[in-house]
Amino acid sequence: MNKLNSNITVFVLFFGLALIEAFQKQNWLEAIIFLALGIISLRADFRKK
Repeated sequence: MNKLNSNITVFVLFFGLALIEAFQKQNWLEAIIFLALGIISLRADFRKK
């Protein structure tokens, strides 16, 4: 469970900040790409191995 918490922290820091920056610059393509990458990353973390 500890690894999952660190993965979520990395997700929030990296993808969250990048998404906020893309919204502030009104770069919608970049925002969509970061949002999609973040969803894929979270989905991979929660998938059972």
